[in-house]
Amino acid sequence: MGLFTNKKTIPTSNVPVENTTTESNTTSVITDQVKQEINSLRSTSNNIASSINEVTDSVNTLSNATVSQSQEIDTAATILRDFSDNMEKLAYNVTNVQIKVYDTDELSNKGITSIEKLDSSLNDLQSAFTVSSSTVNELVSKLESVNTITDSISQIAGQTNLLSLNAAIEAARAGEAGKGFSVVAGEVRKLADNSKQAVQSITKILEEIKKDILNASAAMNRGNEAINIQQETLTETKDSFQCIKSSIDDATNEINDCIENLAMASAQKEEVLTAVEKANSISQEHTALAEEIAATMDLQTSNIEEFNSTLNSLAKKVAE
Repeated sequence: MGLFTNKKTIPTSNVPVENTTTESNTTSVITDQVKQEINSLRSTSNNIASSINEVTDSVNTLSNATVSQSQEIDTAATILRDFSDNMEKLAYNVTNVQIKVYDTDELSNKGITSIEKLDSSLNDLQSAFTVSSSTVNELVSKLESVNTITDSISQIAGQTNLLSLNAAIEAARAGEAGKGFSVVAGEVRKLADNSKQAVQSITKILEEIKKDILNASAAMNRGNEAINIQQETLTETKDSFQCIKSSIDDATNEINDCIENLAMASAQKEEVLTAVEKANSISQEHTALAEEIAATMDLQTSNIEEFNSTLNSLAKKVAE
Protein backbone atom coordinates (compact mmCIF):
# COMPACT_ATOMS: atom_id res chain seq x y z
CA MET A 1 0.00 0.00 0.00
CA GLY A 2 1.64 3.31 1.03
CA LEU A 3 5.07 1.79 1.45
CA PHE A 4 5.10 0.43 -2.08
CA THR A 5 3.45 3.18 -4.09
CA ASN A 6 6.81 4.65 -5.17
CA LYS A 7 8.57 1.34 -5.90
CA LYS A 8 10.27 1.36 -9.37
CA THR A 9 10.13 -1.58 -11.80
CA ILE A 10 13.54 -2.33 -13.34
CA PRO A 11 13.70 -4.36 -16.59
CA THR A 12 15.38 -7.71 -16.11
CA SER A 13 17.19 -7.54 -19.41
CA ASN A 14 19.22 -4.49 -18.29
CA VAL A 15 19.87 -5.51 -14.64
CA PRO A 16 22.49 -8.00 -13.59
CA VAL A 17 21.32 -11.14 -11.82
CA GLU A 18 23.15 -10.31 -8.61
CA ASN A 19 21.46 -6.89 -8.29
CA THR A 20 18.04 -8.43 -8.82
CA THR A 21 18.66 -10.93 -6.08
CA THR A 22 19.83 -8.21 -3.71
CA GLU A 23 16.76 -6.07 -4.30
CA SER A 24 14.51 -9.06 -3.79
CA ASN A 25 16.17 -9.84 -0.49
CA THR A 26 15.89 -6.23 0.60
CA THR A 27 12.21 -6.14 -0.28
CA SER A 28 11.64 -9.35 1.64
CA VAL A 29 13.36 -7.93 4.71
CA ILE A 30 11.33 -4.74 4.54
CA THR A 31 8.14 -6.75 4.08
CA ASP A 32 8.95 -8.84 7.13
CA GLN A 33 9.67 -5.70 9.13
CA VAL A 34 6.39 -4.17 7.99
CA LYS A 35 4.56 -7.36 8.96
CA GLN A 36 6.21 -7.30 12.36
CA GLU A 37 5.24 -3.66 12.82
CA ILE A 38 1.71 -4.44 11.70
CA ASN A 39 1.53 -7.36 14.13
CA SER A 40 2.94 -5.15 16.86
CA LEU A 41 0.39 -2.44 16.06
CA ARG A 42 -2.35 -5.08 15.95
CA SER A 43 -1.25 -6.41 19.36
CA THR A 44 -1.06 -2.90 20.77
CA SER A 45 -4.43 -2.08 19.24
CA ASN A 46 -5.92 -5.24 20.72
CA ASN A 47 -4.45 -4.38 24.10
CA ILE A 48 -5.86 -0.86 23.83
CA ALA A 49 -9.23 -2.29 22.79
CA SER A 50 -9.12 -4.72 25.71
CA SER A 51 -8.22 -1.87 28.07
CA ILE A 52 -10.98 0.28 26.60
CA ASN A 53 -13.43 -2.59 27.08
CA GLU A 54 -12.31 -2.97 30.68
CA VAL A 55 -12.60 0.78 31.22
CA THR A 56 -15.99 0.73 29.54
CA ASP A 57 -17.12 -2.12 31.79
CA SER A 58 -15.79 -0.25 34.82
CA VAL A 59 -17.47 2.96 33.70
CA ASN A 60 -20.73 1.10 33.09
CA THR A 61 -20.44 -0.52 36.51
CA LEU A 62 -19.66 2.88 38.03
CA SER A 63 -22.55 4.41 36.13
CA ASN A 64 -24.93 1.72 37.35
CA ALA A 65 -23.60 2.08 40.89
CA THR A 66 -23.92 5.85 40.65
CA VAL A 67 -27.49 5.53 39.40
CA SER A 68 -28.26 3.12 42.23
CA GLN A 69 -26.54 5.44 44.68
CA SER A 70 -28.51 8.38 43.31
CA GLN A 71 -31.74 6.42 43.75
CA GLU A 72 -30.75 5.51 47.30
CA ILE A 73 -29.90 9.14 48.01
CA ASP A 74 -33.30 10.15 46.60
CA THR A 75 -34.90 7.57 48.89
CA ALA A 76 -32.88 8.87 51.83
CA ALA A 77 -33.88 12.44 50.98
CA THR A 78 -37.53 11.39 50.81
CA ILE A 79 -37.21 9.64 54.18
CA LEU A 80 -35.52 12.73 55.61
CA ARG A 81 -38.32 14.95 54.30
CA ASP A 82 -40.92 12.62 55.82
CA PHE A 83 -38.89 12.62 59.02
CA SER A 84 -38.81 16.41 58.86
CA ASP A 85 -42.59 16.52 58.51
CA ASN A 86 -42.97 14.10 61.42
CA MET A 87 -40.60 16.19 63.52
CA GLU A 88 -42.63 19.31 62.78
CA LYS A 89 -45.81 17.48 63.77
CA LEU A 90 -44.08 16.21 66.90
CA ALA A 91 -42.90 19.73 67.74
CA TYR A 92 -46.46 21.00 67.21
CA ASN A 93 -47.87 18.29 69.48
CA VAL A 94 -45.20 18.89 72.14
CA THR A 95 -45.97 22.60 72.03
CA ASN A 96 -49.67 21.84 72.55
CA VAL A 97 -48.76 19.56 75.46
CA GLN A 98 -46.63 22.36 76.88
CA ILE A 99 -49.60 24.74 76.69
CA LYS A 100 -51.82 22.17 78.41
CA VAL A 101 -49.18 21.65 81.09
CA TYR A 102 -48.97 25.40 81.66
CA ASP A 103 -52.77 25.54 81.96
CA THR A 104 -52.72 22.61 84.38
CA ASP A 105 -49.97 24.28 86.39
CA GLU A 106 -52.04 27.45 86.59
CA LEU A 107 -55.08 25.47 87.74
CA SER A 108 -52.90 23.68 90.28
CA ASN A 109 -51.69 27.03 91.63
CA LYS A 110 -55.27 28.26 91.85
CA GLY A 111 -56.24 25.04 93.65
CA ILE A 112 -53.42 25.48 96.16
CA THR A 113 -54.43 29.13 96.70
CA SER A 114 -58.08 28.12 97.23
CA ILE A 115 -57.05 25.40 99.68
CA GLU A 116 -54.87 27.85 101.58
CA LYS A 117 -57.77 30.31 101.80
CA LEU A 118 -60.13 27.55 102.92
CA ASP A 119 -57.55 26.37 105.44
CA SER A 120 -57.26 29.92 106.78
CA SER A 121 -61.06 30.18 107.01
CA LEU A 122 -61.22 26.87 108.86
CA ASN A 123 -58.53 28.08 111.25
CA ASP A 124 -60.58 31.21 111.92
CA LEU A 125 -63.69 29.08 112.38
CA GLN A 126 -61.83 26.74 114.71
CA SER A 127 -60.62 29.73 116.73
CA ALA A 128 -64.20 30.98 116.91
CA PHE A 129 -65.37 27.53 118.03
CA THR A 130 -62.63 27.48 120.66
CA VAL A 131 -63.67 30.91 121.94
CA SER A 132 -67.34 29.91 121.87
CA SER A 133 -66.58 26.67 123.68
CA SER A 134 -64.65 28.59 126.32
CA THR A 135 -67.52 31.06 126.63
CA VAL A 136 -70.01 28.22 126.97
CA ASN A 137 -67.90 26.62 129.67
CA GLU A 138 -67.77 29.92 131.53
CA LEU A 139 -71.52 30.27 131.10
CA VAL A 140 -72.06 26.78 132.50
CA SER A 141 -69.85 27.71 135.44
CA LYS A 142 -71.86 30.87 136.03
CA LEU A 143 -75.09 28.89 135.78
CA GLU A 144 -73.73 26.62 138.47
CA SER A 145 -73.09 29.72 140.59
CA VAL A 146 -76.63 30.95 139.91
CA ASN A 147 -77.98 27.54 140.89
CA THR A 148 -76.05 27.81 144.13
CA ILE A 149 -77.57 31.23 144.74
CA THR A 150 -81.06 30.01 143.91
CA ASP A 151 -80.54 27.10 146.26
CA SER A 152 -79.60 29.57 148.97
CA ILE A 153 -82.67 31.66 148.16
CA SER A 154 -84.82 28.54 148.26
CA GLN A 155 -83.37 27.65 151.65
CA ILE A 156 -83.93 31.20 152.88
CA ALA A 157 -87.50 31.08 151.60
CA GLY A 158 -88.04 27.78 153.40
CA GLN A 159 -86.62 29.13 156.61
CA THR A 160 -88.68 32.31 156.19
CA ASN A 161 -91.78 30.20 155.68
CA LEU A 162 -90.94 28.23 158.80
CA LEU A 163 -90.34 31.41 160.78
CA SER A 164 -93.61 32.91 159.55
CA LEU A 165 -95.40 29.73 160.58
CA ASN A 166 -93.85 29.94 164.05
CA ALA A 167 -94.73 33.65 164.21
CA ALA A 168 -98.35 32.86 163.31
CA ILE A 169 -98.47 30.26 166.06
CA GLU A 170 -97.07 32.71 168.59
CA ALA A 171 -99.50 35.42 167.36
CA ALA A 172 -102.40 33.02 167.84
CA ARG A 173 -101.26 32.37 171.39
CA ALA A 174 -101.05 36.12 172.02
CA GLY A 175 -104.73 36.53 171.18
CA GLU A 176 -105.94 39.96 170.29
CA ALA A 177 -102.51 41.45 170.86
CA GLY A 178 -101.00 39.22 168.22
CA LYS A 179 -103.59 39.64 165.44
CA GLY A 180 -101.60 42.33 163.61
CA PHE A 181 -98.47 40.28 163.88
CA SER A 182 -100.39 37.26 162.59
CA VAL A 183 -101.39 39.20 159.47
CA VAL A 184 -97.77 40.19 158.87
CA ALA A 185 -96.66 36.62 159.44
CA GLY A 186 -99.20 35.45 156.84
CA GLU A 187 -97.97 37.94 154.29
CA VAL A 188 -94.38 36.92 154.99
CA ARG A 189 -95.38 33.30 154.53
CA LYS A 190 -97.06 34.08 151.21
CA LEU A 191 -93.96 36.00 150.13
CA ALA A 192 -91.77 33.09 151.14
CA ASP A 193 -93.98 30.66 149.20
CA ASN A 194 -93.94 32.93 146.16
CA SER A 195 -90.17 33.28 146.43
CA LYS A 196 -89.79 29.53 146.67
CA GLN A 197 -92.01 29.01 143.62
CA ALA A 198 -90.10 31.70 141.72
CA VAL A 199 -86.81 30.07 142.67
CA GLN A 200 -88.13 26.71 141.51
CA SER A 201 -89.22 28.24 138.20
CA ILE A 202 -85.85 29.97 137.82
CA THR A 203 -84.05 26.74 138.67
CA LYS A 204 -86.10 24.87 136.09
CA ILE A 205 -85.37 27.50 133.46
CA LEU A 206 -81.70 27.51 134.38
CA GLU A 207 -81.59 23.72 134.06
CA GLU A 208 -83.13 23.97 130.60
CA ILE A 209 -80.66 26.71 129.68
CA LYS A 210 -77.83 24.59 131.05
CA LYS A 211 -79.07 21.63 129.03
CA ASP A 212 -79.24 23.74 125.87
CA ILE A 213 -75.80 25.15 126.57
CA LEU A 214 -74.37 21.67 127.09
CA ASN A 215 -76.00 20.52 123.84
CA ALA A 216 -74.54 23.55 122.09
CA SER A 217 -71.16 22.80 123.66
CA ALA A 218 -71.34 19.20 122.45
CA ALA A 219 -72.33 20.42 118.99
CA MET A 220 -69.40 22.85 118.98
CA ASN A 221 -67.08 20.05 120.05
CA ARG A 222 -68.36 17.90 117.21
CA GLY A 223 -67.97 20.87 114.88
CA ASN A 224 -64.44 21.38 116.13
CA GLU A 225 -63.67 17.70 115.49
CA ALA A 226 -65.18 18.00 112.01
CA ILE A 227 -63.02 21.06 111.39
CA ASN A 228 -59.96 19.10 112.50
CA ILE A 229 -60.87 16.34 110.06
CA GLN A 230 -61.44 18.92 107.31
CA GLN A 231 -58.08 20.48 108.08
CA GLU A 232 -56.38 17.09 107.84
CA THR A 233 -58.17 16.45 104.55
CA LEU A 234 -57.19 19.88 103.29
CA THR A 235 -53.60 19.26 104.32
CA GLU A 236 -53.59 15.97 102.40
CA THR A 237 -55.26 17.66 99.42
CA LYS A 238 -52.74 20.49 99.54
CA ASP A 239 -49.91 17.96 99.69
CA SER A 240 -51.44 16.20 96.68
CA PHE A 241 -51.64 19.50 94.80
CA GLN A 242 -48.04 20.20 95.73
CA CYS A 243 -47.02 16.78 94.38
CA ILE A 244 -49.03 17.47 91.21
CA LYS A 245 -47.35 20.85 90.87
CA SER A 246 -43.93 19.28 91.42
CA SER A 247 -44.71 16.67 88.75
CA ILE A 248 -45.95 19.42 86.43
CA ASP A 249 -42.75 21.38 87.02
CA ASP A 250 -40.70 18.27 86.21
CA ALA A 251 -42.83 17.62 83.12
CA THR A 252 -42.41 21.27 82.08
CA ASN A 253 -38.64 20.99 82.36
CA GLU A 254 -38.67 17.73 80.38
CA ILE A 255 -40.91 19.29 77.72
CA ASN A 256 -38.66 22.35 77.48
CA ASP A 257 -35.64 20.06 77.08
CA CYS A 258 -37.55 18.09 74.47
CA ILE A 259 -38.40 21.27 72.56
CA GLU A 260 -34.76 22.39 72.68
CA ASN A 261 -33.63 18.96 71.45
CA LEU A 262 -36.24 19.05 68.70
CA ALA A 263 -35.00 22.49 67.65
CA MET A 264 -31.41 21.22 67.55
CA ALA A 265 -32.47 18.07 65.71
CA SER A 266 -34.45 20.17 63.24
CA ALA A 267 -31.42 22.35 62.55
CA GLN A 268 -29.19 19.28 62.16
CA LYS A 269 -31.85 17.66 59.99
CA GLU A 270 -31.79 20.66 57.67
CA GLU A 271 -28.00 20.40 57.47
CA VAL A 272 -28.22 16.67 56.73
CA LEU A 273 -30.96 17.21 54.16
CA THR A 274 -28.86 19.91 52.48
CA ALA A 275 -25.85 17.58 52.47
CA VAL A 276 -27.95 14.72 51.04
CA GLU A 277 -29.36 16.94 48.32
CA LYS A 278 -25.83 18.15 47.52
CA ALA A 279 -24.61 14.54 47.44
CA ASN A 280 -27.52 13.69 45.16
CA SER A 281 -26.56 16.55 42.84
CA ILE A 282 -22.93 15.39 42.82
CA SER A 283 -24.07 11.80 42.21
CA GLN A 284 -26.15 12.93 39.25
CA GLU A 285 -23.12 14.84 37.91
CA HIS A 286 -21.02 11.69 38.33
CA THR A 287 -23.69 9.69 36.52
CA ALA A 288 -23.70 12.15 33.63
CA LEU A 289 -19.89 12.15 33.56
CA ALA A 290 -19.81 8.34 33.61
CA GLU A 291 -22.29 8.23 30.73
CA GLU A 292 -20.16 10.75 28.83
CA ILE A 293 -17.01 8.68 29.48
CA ALA A 294 -18.86 5.53 28.39
CA ALA A 295 -19.91 7.25 25.16
CA THR A 296 -16.31 8.35 24.58
CA MET A 297 -15.10 4.79 25.23
CA ASP A 298 -17.65 3.47 22.73
CA LEU A 299 -16.34 5.96 20.19
CA GLN A 300 -12.75 4.92 20.92
CA THR A 301 -13.76 1.28 20.55
CA SER A 302 -15.21 2.06 17.13
CA ASN A 303 -12.01 3.88 16.18
CA ILE A 304 -9.89 0.93 17.35
CA GLU A 305 -12.08 -1.48 15.38
CA GLU A 306 -11.69 0.72 12.30
CA PHE A 307 -7.93 0.90 12.93
CA ASN A 308 -7.73 -2.90 13.25
CA SER A 309 -9.68 -3.25 10.02
CA THR A 310 -7.19 -0.94 8.29
CA LEU A 311 -4.29 -2.95 9.73
CA ASN A 312 -5.85 -6.18 8.47
CA SER A 313 -6.24 -4.70 4.99
CA LEU A 314 -2.65 -3.46 5.07
CA ALA A 315 -1.43 -6.87 6.23
CA LYS A 316 -3.23 -8.58 3.34
CA LYS A 317 -1.70 -6.20 0.80
CA VAL A 318 1.75 -6.63 2.29
CA ALA A 319 1.30 -10.41 2.17
CA GLU A 320 0.48 -10.16 -1.52
